[in-house]
Amino acid sequence: SDPATVFPDNSYIHFGAGFDLNLGHNGSNSYITNNTGDLYIRNFADDKDIIFQSDDGSGGVETFFFLDGSHGGNPITMFPDNSALNFGSTLGDLKISHDGSNSTINNGTGALVLRQSVNDGDILFQCDDGSGGTTEYFSLDGSITLVKFTKSALFKDNVKANFGDGVDLEIYSDGDNGVITHDGGTLTITNTTDDSDIKLQSDDGSGGVTDYIKLDGSATNTKVYKDMRFSDSIDAEFGDGGDFKIYHDGSNTYL
Repeated sequence: SDPATVFPDNSYIHFGAGFDLNLGHNGSNSYITNNTGDLYIRNFADDKDIIFQSDDGSGGVETFFFLDGSHGGNPITMFPDNSALNFGSTLGDLKISHDGSNSTINNGTGALVLRQSVNDGDILFQCDDGSGGTTEYFSLDGSITLVKFTKSALFKDNVKANFGDGVDLEIYSDGDNGVITHDGGTLTITNTTDDSDIKLQSDDGSGGVTDYIKLDGSATNTKVYKDMRFSDSIDAEFGDGGDFKIYHDGSNTYL
């Protein structure tokens, strides 16, 4: 009953002296074609949107995304819950989505690369700070070319921190014991601070810890604070050539 102008299939409306903008329908598909300059789609109504809808797969239509005009001059494109941005010639190559509760970036082929190309720029990984805000947990620092951790890292039981191209050094806890394993060259523990020490500490038998051995950097000697026990037939040797030895063979003591 509404006044309407009907254009038959395969007819087009042309705008511009050179058919610059065309609207048409070929019986199966509809087309908006621009041949010159930029194509603008505008909505001047205050706080209103431009909404893109299509078939919902069940005989109706739903919103796939919309340009939200109610955000105070900040251009925002809204994608409803459970919609997804897909990139790549095959569905699922790269998908970014939100299900109403969680956000997901899913890569289905090749490598997923996060790249910062700004000189001396960083990649920051931030999360909840436990007090209603956010804070940095670690970053890839492009100015000093290091990975910086600003929060503690927790490795679960039997998850190893590995070092070296051949996994030469690994550190882990098996749930009961802490393990440091090295399989390549010399294992070196170094303290380069002037007059500082290296301490070996353990349980003191009373619920605390105490020094057992200390490499004293100010006195340049090794201090032993607890008894040292040598098993049977194990020598305590002195001198570059092991010139003086003390040992006990289980029955007798020898010097």
